[in-house]
Amino acid sequence: MDPITKQEEKELLIRLIDDDNDAFEKIYYLYVDRVYYFSLRYLNNNEDAEEMVQEVFTKIWESRKNINIDLSFSGYLLTTTKNTIFNNHRKKVNHQAYCEYIITYLQSSMQHVEDEIIYNDLMDILNKTIAGLPPKRQEIFKLCRFQGMAYKDISKKLSISEKTIETHMRLAIRDIRNRLAPILDKIVT
Repeated sequence: MDPITKQEEKELLIRLIDDDNDAFEKIYYLYVDRVYYFSLRYLNNNEDAEEMVQEVFTKIWESRKNINIDLSFSGYLLTTTKNTIFNNHRKKVNHQAYCEYIITYLQSSMQHVEDEIIYNDLMDILNKTIAGLPPKRQEIFKLCRFQGMAYKDISKKLSISEKTIETHMRLAIRDIRNRLAPILDKIVT
């Protein structure tokens, strides 16, 4: 479209403010190239610049009642374009940071869940291994490791020598270690 005078622009803006679609269309065609090339300079991408044009003119239509016809519409339009570009960029940066935070959080949560599953599996294997020990060895192991009793106290309670308790504990630990070692090697490596 050919350039228009300030008075013609003012009349178009008055009509735009009064919800005139034809006035909006004329304003669109008068300024679309200016908004497009201004956007392209910042965005360096044709598709993004075209989307920016649509977004800016949508904002112009939505905020048409706030347009001051005494100020430069061209300046208003370019300020709106610049602010829209910066706001969109800020939203993208914030969105990207938020996505990275969520990914990190989910990964740490997943690690925690995996660790808990591994721990529960190991405890299950440990309990089954202890349950598979000979009854006297099992009893001595539980008294020592689960109830925290000293060999001397267990000796008095069960009326057996401390040396026998020490032997049962050594054999119990050996059996548990033999059962858990292959599993722990897989987890660690």
